[in-house]
Amino acid sequence: MSSADLHASAPVMLEEEVEEEDSGHYLPEDLPKSPSSAGLTVHEASRLKKVIESNVKAIENRIRRLQREEEKNWRDLEVVRRHAATIEEGRSRTLEKKLADRTIAQTKQLTHQENRARATIQRQSIMEQRKRNQAAQQREKQVAGQEQRRASQDILRQKRMNEAQVRLQNSERAFAIQRAQLEARLKVNQEKATKLERMREQQEMDRQFAEQEVAAVESRLPALEEQEMVCLQRLQNSRIVTQAALEELESSLGSRSSVTSLLRSKQRQQDTHSLESPGRVSSKSLSVPAELPEEESR
Repeated sequence: MSSADLHASAPVMLEEEVEEEDSGHYLPEDLPKSPSSAGLTVHEASRLKKVIESNVKAIENRIRRLQREEEKNWRDLEVVRRHAATIEEGRSRTLEKKLADRTIAQTKQLTHQENRARATIQRQSIMEQRKRNQAAQQREKQVAGQEQRRASQDILRQKRMNEAQVRLQNSERAFAIQRAQLEARLKVNQEKATKLERMREQQEMDRQFAEQEVAAVESRLPALEEQEMVCLQRLQNSRIVTQAALEELESSLGSRSSVTSLLRSKQRQQDTHSLESPGRVSSKSLSVPAELPEEESR
């Protein structure tokens, strides 16, 4: 709503309100005339005074009301102006915003295009750099592979040399072990031969000593045989005497006597012992030990 519309509607509203207020009061034509002109009484004069005062108050009230309405209209007009200014400012701001948005959109589009072009260039440069890096890495890998193959060949050659050296050392060690074993066998055989020779000498000494002992025993045999014959004769004499004494005891004591039975048992034991005892040993019955053969000594 504009300011011209407000000015046009304000007087119409004031005239209607004035007509409504005037309908409740007396007009000057309806009032009685003044006392000077008509010769009114005191009561009529006071009544007329009151009517005039009420009209004055009514007019003053209407004037104040009109003033308030005018102030209110001016306030409303100011509010409407402020609203119109706000609306105009909003429209201008909206236009400015649209222009700014359009400018920003164009700037963004340009920036996006520039970024896309820059990204394309950067991507191409990155791809080229990557290709160069891949080529360099491939060359480095080839060089490293060659170096590794050369190193592996050197290691293999060194390993073969070490294995040959180890085989040589092992063969030398085996030869040394075989030589030591041969020397040990020779030493053992020599020790065995020496020991065998010593055993032969000891056996010869033992044989000679045994022959000497046999000769000594043989030399003692005649004396022992003579002594044995003497002992046998004495034994026979003692047995004859014992038999005669036993017969005398049996004749005197009887055959059932305990003493007689004891003597008989002793005599039987002596006879049995004499039968079980070995006979005479002669020098011919003794055998000389033979020499041990070499195989048995070994």
